[in-house]
Order: sequence, then structure tokens, then C-alpha cells
Amino acid sequence: MANKPVERRFIFHGSAMPFGGRITKRAGKETHQTIPGAPASSLSVAGGKHRATSRGSSFQDVFRWGATLAHSEGEHLADGSKLTTVTSSVADVYALNKPHVFEAGELKVTLVAEHPPAGQPAIATKEIVFGGDTGMMLEGSPIELKFDNDLAEFPTFEAFENAYMTNKAFFDKYQASITNPSGPAKFGDPLPRLSGGRVHLSFVQRVRYKKKWRDGNVLSFKGFGSIHFGEVIMTENNRRVTMVRLAMGSDTGADVTFSESDPNGSWIP
Repeated sequence: MANKPVERRFIFHGSAMPFGGRITKRAGKETHQTIPGAPASSLSVAGGKHRATSRGSSFQDVFRWGATLAHSEGEHLADGSKLTTVTSSVADVYALNKPHVFEAGELKVTLVAEHPPAGQPAIATKEIVFGGDTGMMLEGSPIELKFDNDLAEFPTFEAFENAYMTNKAFFDKYQASITNPSGPAKFGDPLPRLSGGRVHLSFVQRVRYKKKWRDGNVLSFKGFGSIHFGEVIMTENNRRVTMVRLAMGSDTGADVTFSESDPNGSWIP
């Protein structure tokens, strides 16, 4: 008996995570504590619409956050394409590594992914908010960022990689943030890959703090740790964006993220 043909269908996946992470050290002593984060949102394989909000919360004396939103939506378009929209936002961010404090008025990202019946998906950032009306601060001093919305201008992996390989200015601006396990890249090389074929970079090119510009997307401060802005993990079929990741050290060790969206999906078989 011949096998019955498998119907081709789209498997939705769209996640929005306003805040989450782990405490790894307190008062200089190793510990392992997972943080009860803000409500997140994810799609079923059939798509749909899921929304989760909260008024905010706190964890010990280390983290506080205000209103959060996690929204995931998976739609079927008339031409057969599938559209996934994910939004993650968190307000009034507060992180303490005694005596140092990081604050952000609002962190938000919206990603829209359109998967056509054939070919690579177009995955673009629709909205990016670093700080909102009150901005971002460390130790009471403002943090400024320089970034381009290349994820919207080059929504497919193919287009982004082509620009990286053929546009010297485009290539140069990513060298301070892209992770390359093989060492310094040469212009004309394809995007460097990590395990699983992933590319890791940031759309933030420079960080300004206390009147000094630093190349790259990381602000390190002794006694607090490192603040990573605008991180992207992507492949031909996916882009995952984290607006802020804190790698805290010294008195308190922690690895946490604020405002993360992942609109991946795929066709089977």
C-alpha cells in the first residue's frame, strides 16, 4: 500500500519574553536561582493570537520592572504566506548590583516575519525602543546608542549577507559586534557561523556613556558587569532579537534579558 502524501503546512512559532533570567552569585557566593519573570507569550503550531500583560514585579532587592506586554500573532495571508508578529516590552527597568544601578524607562521590540510558500522569510524589526521618554541610565548618567535598522532594510538573510559581503561600509560597522569563532573576518567573506549555523551580532554600533563613545554594543562597568544592547541571533529562517542583556558580576552575578522577541516558523515537510 502506497504511503499517503503528507500535506504541506506551516508550523507557527512566535515568542515574546519581556524579562527573564538567572541569579548566579550573591554576596560573592555561587548560587543558582531562576527568576520568576514577567508573563510571556507564544503561539501554537496553528497560529492564533496570544497576549499577556502585567503591572510589574520585583525579585529580591536586585530587579524591579513595571508594566509588561508580550504579544504573539500568527496569520494566514491570501497569497498563501504566513505572517507572524511578536512584540515584547517592559517599562521602568531597574537592576541593582550594589551600589550600582541600571535603569531604562522602556525597552520594546516588534518583529514581523512573512514566510512565503517558497524561499526565505522576510523578518523585519517594525519598532525599536531603547529607553523611551526617560532614556537609559547607569549610575544616574545617560546611555546613548548609535544603531541602524538594517533588519528592516534587509529583511531576508540572503539580502543581509549579500550587503555584508559586497558593501564595505556595511561590513565594517558590524565588525565590533559580530561573533566570529575563526578570528577577524576579511571583506567578501560570508557571515561567520556558530554552531547550528547561527549568526550572532548586534544592530547597535556604538555606545556613549559619560561623554565617551565606545565601538560595539557593549557597555562594561566595574562592579556592575556588562550591558549588551540589540543582540541578534539569526539563520536563514529565523531572527531572535534581545534589546538588553545584563551579564552582571561582582557582588551579584546574574544573566538576564529584557524585551526579547522571536518570530520563527517553518514549513513541513
